[in-house]
Amino acid sequence: MLQARADCTFVPLACALQFCRFVNLRRIAPVLVLLAAGAVALRGRSAKADDPDPKGRNERCATRLSITLLGKSADAALLAAAKPEDSIDSMLTSPAFYDRLASFVNAQSNGAPAASPLQDPVYFLARHMIEQRKPWRDLYIGAYNVRAATDGKSLEVVEDANGLGYFRTAPWMVRYAGNESEGVRISAAYHMIHDTTGFQVPASVAKPGEDRTATGRKADACKNCHFDSWFALDKAAAVLSRKKVAADGTVTFDPTTITATTLLNKNLASDKDLVTTLVSSDAWKFTQCRMVFNFLYGRPENQCEAPLFDQCVAALEKDGTINAALAVVVKDASFCQ
Repeated sequence: MLQARADCTFVPLACALQFCRFVNLRRIAPVLVLLAAGAVALRGRSAKADDPDPKGRNERCATRLSITLLGKSADAALLAAAKPEDSIDSMLTSPAFYDRLASFVNAQSNGAPAASPLQDPVYFLARHMIEQRKPWRDLYIGAYNVRAATDGKSLEVVEDANGLGYFRTAPWMVRYAGNESEGVRISAAYHMIHDTTGFQVPASVAKPGEDRTATGRKADACKNCHFDSWFALDKAAAVLSRKKVAADGTVTFDPTTITATTLLNKNLASDKDLVTTLVSSDAWKFTQCRMVFNFLYGRPENQCEAPLFDQCVAALEKDGTINAALAVVVKDASFCQ
């Protein structure tokens, strides 16, 4: 199974003990004593919460669920509930939840807020996937288009045989067209890789302007990221359409002149080949469940949560929806502890 992140910050003693084999036990003995005392205290507090004062525990659980899933304080009914967890299913079918999770996905996929909703196809397609319980992989490879609605103030999702998730939508293509001198869409290639696998390219060490020409990108300081690595940005961008700017500044895209490129141990001939290969990887499933943990906890998973993380991945594989993957984590007893 996939392994979760090796970071157990703020996790009880059982997790901390995993690090004992890497350090001198005598040097950390005082710390372990304190952790043990804290663990005992936590067990005592849990017992009290489960028996003498269930109301306090339930109010905390209700507040956490409502703020996390709906983005608002718990109402009186939820605060008074004997078991707030029973309301999770109804919360996960709430428009407020659809909006909150879609907004989170949109923020994870874009480096900065868009100037207007008309530039945010990720949000609209993500919300459609969540609300309609569609296969989550179709956010990236589904036959959809996201276009301006009739009111001219928002975008709408329509089925399109030529669609590729949000990667072929006009607003996204223009936003990440990049500034390469020959129209090679390196920025788009990077975002395709990042959005599907979570991979982040290290900061550029090139001189200003070098990355705008193929010759400059073949220099020693640049070629690893652009041509030699598994994510080789130029190779990925080679199968994408080319940016073209008219005299009036209008941006259009011409078909690529490259017949195929070798990347990820496969011969790729189109943007669909590239994205389908990325979404078929374990890295894609890992990234989606890491996104779930970030949404629910405000942090990535840690090593002690590896079993729960694997359950998230298994749910995503079996059901196909992000709804099922998220439900596994939020319904786990640890979420309301």
